[in-house]
Amino acid sequence: MSINVKNFMQSPVIVIGPSDNIAYARKVMLRERISRVIVAEGEKPIGILTKRDIIRALSDYKFRRRELSAITASEVMSAPVRSLVEGASVRDAAIAMATNNISSLAIVDEGGNLVGILTKTDMTKRFAEAYKGTYAVKDLARGLDQTPVLHRSHSVFHAMDLMDEKNIDRVVVVEGETPVGIITETDLSFVRPYRGSEPFLKGNVYEEEELVRTRIYALPTVEEVMSRDPLSVSADQDAALAAAAIVENGIGGMPVVSPTGSLAGIIVKSDFVKALAKGE
Repeated sequence: MSINVKNFMQSPVIVIGPSDNIAYARKVMLRERISRVIVAEGEKPIGILTKRDIIRALSDYKFRRRELSAITASEVMSAPVRSLVEGASVRDAAIAMATNNISSLAIVDEGGNLVGILTKTDMTKRFAEAYKGTYAVKDLARGLDQTPVLHRSHSVFHAMDLMDEKNIDRVVVVEGETPVGIITETDLSFVRPYRGSEPFLKGNVYEEEELVRTRIYALPTVEEVMSRDPLSVSADQDAALAAAAIVENGIGGMPVVSPTGSLAGIIVKSDFVKALAKGE
């Protein structure tokens, strides 16, 4: 028997208006511990604003010099928002997410009014419940060639570029071949480029008791914003257990490691959505 999205959607939905600014939207995301908000006019969803949209705004030259409080949701939101009726099946939702390469769906009633939201987290939870013993992590995970990898001294803006290039919401930081950190969209959504004419601040330091003029670079590095010692998973582990660990720890994915501890790939919520799209 198919399970419909009404059983798994989140309701009520956190919404903002199109004229609300992204500084406010970011505060809402932080307070509610969510990665996106629906933009609505009355009861009708008209767009969605995600952390990735905020990152793009911060890295886009036309927005870079503007205060976040001066950028409205309507300027950077994704529109129109993808929606699904509340009676649709979980597989219908998974197919819609996988086909359109999106991380959430607005759930509406027959009149098109917003009644809920369904995210990759909800889908990952469903996978953990229904697919025990069906797949190993290696059956679903992305290989090393599809895994964005950086070193500690790379700039955060290179991390932004890699996320877009690989269409993924996190980057693995390695030392040698061992994963030592993770950078996510959440980390990057709070990075603000330096707005001066030069990419550094001028300051003073002491070298061997002598005052020396120096430059303090304002461009943050990967090491400064990454989350250290990320949870990882073995390629041979049950994928349902990996999905459960992701949900329980409130993370979006984990590095996949070989028996020697070296990085072998990454598994993220989208990989579980693709498995659900194949059918139970």
